[in-house]
Amino acid sequence: MRQRSTGRKAAMGEQHRTPTPAGIELAWRAANDAAHTHDGLKPGPRPALTLNRVVTAAIDIADSDGLAAVSLARVATALGAATTSLYRHVRSKDDLVVVMRDAAAAPPPDLPPPDPGRWRESLAGIAWQIYDLYRRHPWVLQVPTTGPPSTPNELSWGERMLRALSGTTLSPHDQLRAVTLISGYVREQARLTLDPVIADGGDDYFRFLGSVMTPDRYPMFCRLFADQANTGSIGYTAEDFQFGLDRILAGLAARGDGRDQA
Repeated sequence: MRQRSTGRKAAMGEQHRTPTPAGIELAWRAANDAAHTHDGLKPGPRPALTLNRVVTAAIDIADSDGLAAVSLARVATALGAATTSLYRHVRSKDDLVVVMRDAAAAPPPDLPPPDPGRWRESLAGIAWQIYDLYRRHPWVLQVPTTGPPSTPNELSWGERMLRALSGTTLSPHDQLRAVTLISGYVREQARLTLDPVIADGGDDYFRFLGSVMTPDRYPMFCRLFADQANTGSIGYTAEDFQFGLDRILAGLAARGDGRDQA
């Protein structure tokens, strides 16, 4: 009786297991194909349509005209192919965007391996590399993130961070926390860099705040903004990014040294 019950439970577990989204499976296929093939242009007949060619064309469109401009029809036109021919490789724009996001996150092929003996410098370098990728492909920030990383190139950055952190005394759990912390920090700071209000310099922003903020309700803000040096611009700089990154790395070092075990 117990064995039959266990069997039924196992079967039910299999029945209700959530299938892997098609876009994630495509991202793994695209990464594997990219590792074994080269789609460089060569003389002769037009190269066959492949998933990687579809993804590359879609990324080019998103980089130049934004994510909203990407459609299977537009990608097909860019490739000189019929829209229906793309369905052999990708079934929907949603699936295509998942693969695009992961392909845009691919680490540079000549990136040196992280050095666990210089883990702070290695983590800083990784953070800057990811930050630059966001700035190169700003549309990626419009793609919602759900759940932990599950595509190959996104995971490869986490793998690099864990390799760097292997030289610390942080517990495995804290190392995973550090990866999540740094990844989230970089994404949010890249978003700030590309925010249109911040990119505009903030003149309208400060004028608006000056019209609604009063010292009795916001004394600290008003004291700061009374100094013109603090209202000249809200532009986000490399120094701003490095400031936060340094604080994160210092905190990880303190925890690894046992000075912050709370």
